[in-house]
Amino acid sequence: MDLKRKLIHTLPPWAKRALAVPYDMYQTTKADRQFARKSLPNTGPEPDAPDHIVCIVVDALRADHVDESTTPYLASLNGTDAITPGSWTFPAVSSVLSGQYPHEHGAMRRTDEIDDSEGLRLPPRMDDDLITITEALAGAGYDTYGGFGHDTPFVAISGRFQTHKLYHTVNSDADDVLSEYLQWVDGRDRTFAFLHLADPHIPVDPPDEFWEAYEVDRSIEELRNWRYQTEVDCDETCETYREHRRRLYRASVEYVDDAIARFGDRLQSKLSDPLLVVTSDHGEAHWEHVAFDVEHFDGTGCVDHGGAPYEEIARVPLLTNRDWSFDAPVSLVDLAPTFADAVGIDFEGTTGTSLREEEQPDRSLLVEGSLSGYEKKAVYDGEYKLIASRGHDFEKGFILPAEREVRVPDDRLTEMRDALPPWPEESTEETEVSGVVEDRLEQLGYT
Repeated sequence: MDLKRKLIHTLPPWAKRALAVPYDMYQTTKADRQFARKSLPNTGPEPDAPDHIVCIVVDALRADHVDESTTPYLASLNGTDAITPGSWTFPAVSSVLSGQYPHEHGAMRRTDEIDDSEGLRLPPRMDDDLITITEALAGAGYDTYGGFGHDTPFVAISGRFQTHKLYHTVNSDADDVLSEYLQWVDGRDRTFAFLHLADPHIPVDPPDEFWEAYEVDRSIEELRNWRYQTEVDCDETCETYREHRRRLYRASVEYVDDAIARFGDRLQSKLSDPLLVVTSDHGEAHWEHVAFDVEHFDGTGCVDHGGAPYEEIARVPLLTNRDWSFDAPVSLVDLAPTFADAVGIDFEGTTGTSLREEEQPDRSLLVEGSLSGYEKKAVYDGEYKLIASRGHDFEKGFILPAEREVRVPDDRLTEMRDALPPWPEESTEETEVSGVVEDRLEQLGYT
């Protein structure tokens, strides 16, 4: 860690907040200018293309927490479960915009070694020359907007939008991000917005009424973050913590649903038939696999995300106000080609498939790009799932949806092994960030 970063870490909270305001303005202005210098494709939308497209990404939202009791608005939308291409935000949002898997767009850790160096290390970003859906839509006449509830997605995909707005979890919530977009969209003819909501991500802190509705005990230490991550034998204090931590997560998810419901009403009244998509970058583990994870992966994925691609992490909701058919397994790499298809423009180089097509291809779906430790990957093939880690010398098959260990038939296992992406090789390439960002990412649990 350099001297400037060390000095920032020693500052009191009020001084850090004071530094953050001009930093955010500088960084978003820099990102806007970066986009303005881009050479854009020259295309045009079809006459029936939607004038406005809104893609909301709720950080760390598990698919199994979208239900009529907790999330009545989200549950009212048309949709399905999708598989995230990456187990944490940086590679996942890069896949959403590019329509490619992490090993294709490159925004993932490019080493399979344990990183024991001091300080935070982020993977490299996508190549600036890579055309993402935002550049493609901008070339078709769409104004593009990125609203970021915390720093990680901004670091990963900044410079990809005409207008950027950066928030961070200690001072903002879903209503802030959503309301600012509604102000920006006024008077614009065609728009695409990517709105990343940070609320279910640590530090989890929904409005007071949601703490109270779920009877969450505020006196429990470190409830907004994580404790008792790897305790296999969980005593009464540990169990109480875990129970209230799950309640707090669900309270935050209900708050987000409430905020998106209000936003949806305002969106419909302000714009003519906008295309709305709500999804997540990844899910969140809540101690479902503690003993298994401690045994096989050194306890790196018992809670949170970025570890092994268990169903609680890999499976996310994909919801829309359109009457799309979801008859086949879906990946988030399908979003970019779907938006291009809806507008009627070419978008080459994508691995995904438009969800507007009546028949989806027979294919395997992938998860990769671990946050730390050895790389851990998953291959989905129908009712079977394969999780593998070269560094942990691990390979097991599972049957879905229960994710129960099972022997995969030899022919299917061979196909799934062949579908595994290449393992990363040793590389020191990374994305440098300022001391302000490093401090805020540490608040988000990235250390």
